[in-house]
Amino acid sequence: MSMTPEQQWLLVGCGLIAHADEVLHVGEWESALRLIDYAISEPDRERWRAIFADIDELEDHFVRLPPLDADRRRGILHRCWKMALVDGGASDIEETVHDRLARRLGITDEEVAAWREAWTQEAYDYAEMVAGLAAAFVNLDGELGIQEAIRFEQLLERLPLPIGRRLELPHLLHRPPALEPLTERLAALGLDDRLAALAVLVPLLGASERGGRERDAYYEIAARLRIERDAADRLIAQILGA
Repeated sequence: MSMTPEQQWLLVGCGLIAHADEVLHVGEWESALRLIDYAISEPDRERWRAIFADIDELEDHFVRLPPLDADRRRGILHRCWKMALVDGGASDIEETVHDRLARRLGITDEEVAAWREAWTQEAYDYAEMVAGLAAAFVNLDGELGIQEAIRFEQLLERLPLPIGRRLELPHLLHRPPALEPLTERLAALGLDDRLAALAVLVPLLGASERGGRERDAYYEIAARLRIERDAADRLIAQILGA
């Protein structure tokens, strides 16, 4: 296979975390792909999709993962922790799996626990930006549809935020933040974070009754986030199947 050691670690690590609750949810494979920047060939993608769906295959690959340079280990663990947060927050069992990945990389439980605390706070800050981006997006044409409001509420349920803050954020639909400074902040982040931010807009795009105008706005935001048109199209295809 042409997969790099880092890509193999990411897919196995994300896969083990995705299986931690013994249920592989729809969209978790796509979330893992975003965390490795989609940078794998189509044959490798199909092979690894099958591995990702099979916990026994993942366990077999886990014990045979290649060594990693020391300067890459923290980044791998960071992205795997993002996988734990994609459905709104990490569980105790996901934390246990993450500890296991860390130990395999030679990182102590105490050290990775401190990292997770910092990463979780970063995730809270990022979630606030994503919620703001979604609210600004559905208000770009000055109209807010019922389905858009419902999808926005569903988005908030999946964001890694304290429950109290999640209950406060619906007000953004009626007082959205300014788009330009928000996209500037997001554009400064890594590609996986930018792709994840753009991905949250796709269900809102599908909920809009003004598809053509909303799609133009989607591509405009993709450009502001420094995301290529083909990557933006791929998100639509993966999430909406169109």
